[in-house]
Amino acid sequence: MDNRDSYNSGYNNTGQNPGHADPYNNNGYEAYPPDHERQPMVPLKHSGPGIASFVIGLVAILGYILIFFIATMAVNESIGVLTPLQTEEIALHPAVVLASLAILVCLILNLAGGIVGIIGLVLKNRKKVFAIIGTILNGIMILLFVGLILVGMTLM
Repeated sequence: MDNRDSYNSGYNNTGQNPGHADPYNNNGYEAYPPDHERQPMVPLKHSGPGIASFVIGLVAILGYILIFFIATMAVNESIGVLTPLQTEEIALHPAVVLASLAILVCLILNLAGGIVGIIGLVLKNRKKVFAIIGTILNGIMILLFVGLILVGMTLM
């Protein structure tokens, strides 16, 4: 009869495992890890920098969209049929200058969002969903900006 049968029959065979009250533990060793060292499984939290990166990316994209709509409407109202000299003057139009500065602000936001997203990816014991999405979102916008500059340089 093994320890299990002796336990079920009411006979506690503590002579085989001195100093140990677990009748199912036949080898005399405690289960690893001991009960007092086990930590309950807690769900992982989203990383704060990852969420911040995602939000920064969304704000920057909304900024780009608003900039293009507002600048287009402002320039469209002030121009008609243009001569070549007038097309050069459009570059100095206040709406175009402000839109250029606003695009640079959005680019700086994308750079900051990319850095914060990478920080969110490096954190341990955190969910990385928002960090991945934010890093990709900010990275794509930076690549599109660099592509726009390269296309502009080749057209000159």
